[in-house]
Amino acid sequence: MRAGLAALLVTLIALAHFGPRAPTSTSTSTSTSTSTSTSTSTSTSTSTFTPSQLRLTGRITGETLTETESCAGCHPDAAAQWQSSAHAFASFNNPVYRLGVDRFRTTVGRDASRFCGGCHDVALLVDGAMAGDVKPDDPRGHGGVTCRVCHGIESERPDGNGSYTLSSSPVPVPRDGDDESLRAHKARMALPPLRTAAMCGSCHRSFLSQETGNTAHLAGQDELGAWQRSAYAGSVSSRIDETISPSGCRDCHMPLEEASRGDAAAKAGKIHSHRFAGGQTWLASMHGDGAQLEAERAMLQGAASIDIAAAVGPDGTRTLPADGAPVKAGEPLLLDVVVRNERVGHRFPGGVVDAQDTWIEVEVHDARGRRLAQSGLAHERTANDTTAHVLRVLQVDETGTPLLLRETDRFRSPAYNHTVAPRDAELVRYRFDVPRGVDARALPMRVTARLRHRSRNLALAKAACLESKTGRGAAFTREVTVLTGARLDPCAEEPVTEVATTETWIGDGANAVACANALPPWRRLYGHALGLLHALQENVDEARPSLEKARVLAPPGDERTSAMLVGAMAEVAIREGRTEEALGLLDEADTFAPGHPAIARARGRALGNVWRWADAANALEQAASASPLDDALWGQLATARGAAGEAAAALAAAVHGLRLAPRDADALRVQALALEGLDVDRDEIARAREAFERWRPPDDAPAIKSACGARFPACSVERVPVHVHPLMPD
Repeated sequence: MRAGLAALLVTLIALAHFGPRAPTSTSTSTSTSTSTSTSTSTSTSTSTFTPSQLRLTGRITGETLTETESCAGCHPDAAAQWQSSAHAFASFNNPVYRLGVDRFRTTVGRDASRFCGGCHDVALLVDGAMAGDVKPDDPRGHGGVTCRVCHGIESERPDGNGSYTLSSSPVPVPRDGDDESLRAHKARMALPPLRTAAMCGSCHRSFLSQETGNTAHLAGQDELGAWQRSAYAGSVSSRIDETISPSGCRDCHMPLEEASRGDAAAKAGKIHSHRFAGGQTWLASMHGDGAQLEAERAMLQGAASIDIAAAVGPDGTRTLPADGAPVKAGEPLLLDVVVRNERVGHRFPGGVVDAQDTWIEVEVHDARGRRLAQSGLAHERTANDTTAHVLRVLQVDETGTPLLLRETDRFRSPAYNHTVAPRDAELVRYRFDVPRGVDARALPMRVTARLRHRSRNLALAKAACLESKTGRGAAFTREVTVLTGARLDPCAEEPVTEVATTETWIGDGANAVACANALPPWRRLYGHALGLLHALQENVDEARPSLEKARVLAPPGDERTSAMLVGAMAEVAIREGRTEEALGLLDEADTFAPGHPAIARARGRALGNVWRWADAANALEQAASASPLDDALWGQLATARGAAGEAAAALAAAVHGLRLAPRDADALRVQALALEGLDVDRDEIARAREAFERWRPPDDAPAIKSACGARFPACSVERVPVHVHPLMPD
């Protein structure tokens, strides 16, 4: 027992800092001598749907799932909206998906493609048709995510990859004037998981493994995890922030919409939209649906903000914010551009983030309107502009070569992740070499920054277009028209949406020009500091001047704002290892926002940095109790409890985290070590160790990332969290 606890302590000290969270797997519970439930099962489901996590009660046919006409009879508005949605075009009728899944089926195997089918091809999957050739005229390959899928889910699990149980029970048909039949219909079609984020997360969380042709476990999209850790889910321990109203998937993606066709579900003439709008602008353009395109763009516009938050001269002099920064001919000027995720409850951009295409454009014009320099302008046309900063996850193969065509079985590691977590910020630096010939007539200069988005990168779009011109692709396109009456053009030009734009003026005379930024200066500097908190440790101190200036500019007497700024200053101190300074700042923040969970969490991290594990664990416990859905926080608590020699408490915290994210490698590791410390049944310890070994990060990931940087100069630049892009002279 003592030997186990000693090993637990030594190993857990090394685990104090957590890496990326991993999406999850099916888990089972087994009992321990402490009566604490543990999550130790790692075997893939033995069902005929493996490697999908889908389960089915009884038997249901693909024909039943694809039949939507009976639903449309009473719900014409919902049906019409759904027919325009990405859910309706989720299967082989989607040219981009078909490109990827056909290649996967050829390379990895048809049975392995059930991994895709649990979310994209449910009608094919339940009939066992994923094992055969999917022909263009098979209606099941055009079904997508139908009414009977979402409204038939009777339970869900946090694993992802289609981790839900689909009911096969018949749907009672309501009869006119029969209230009881209507109640029975509603009860069957509005099962408990409906309208929950957990149900959406069963598909909007994904992972790769050996069953999908990969050498090790890799996380895919994880909208559920990002949401659970955010203030939108009630998890407020990440930082002190402005007041955020809790909201789930439906609040954003199913807003109320006018019901003009007499939908039976309408209330006050409106229903919750079944367009499921997000960022699928290209798909809407493919089938020429203006209303759907407008809904998609409305979701994107204003989802994130962009700001030119600071300027740094060659001598290190800072202009905070950047408005009116001095400009001198022949000298460089650094411009800090900040993108902040303002109102997206998951990472921005979301979805399949290796294929999304969201980038920044920056231009500098002189007073006469002549462009002097730019970055990112060629990206829209070529997608090969190395000066452009792209918000994406870059996946690479075993040689470090970037993969842009959704070749998921070749994924070995993400080289970097430039997507932005909810309410967080990303900072990008631009170097502007002021032309030597600039004189007073060129001043002031206007600097414009734009955040732009299209749903898929150009390489993937081109490949999907070419596939649609093959015999198979053209046959699917024709069949879409036969089945829906809509014309689909897989080669339609991708719409580009301007998510946000800003401008500032620099140089003499700038103060006489109004800058187009509605954010108050203190908030701009706060966002600047949030971005710098992701910098390398030696550069984090650059956030201090911004926070100090923000405190001066903040509204007098606004305690919430004061707490935000002081809390951020404490985060700077924590990153720099200044523990006593951090604790003092957190005490000050507590006077402005007494008992805020973010203060407790930060205090726990600061104490953990100096191995004061018992005190750290108590602070983290306070934070975790206020953020029960934040798996990362529960993992931190589990580490602290284990390092403090509290094996039972460490196990309990790890199990809580695994119920939220069953494939989280850190929590799986703590679980195994805690079980060893408790000296429980050796078989159970072995299962726990097996779980960790199966789902831990691949050992070769650091070398693969380094190879990307060594072979590709752009990868080398982008791997640095806060890096510099040149503004190219015109």
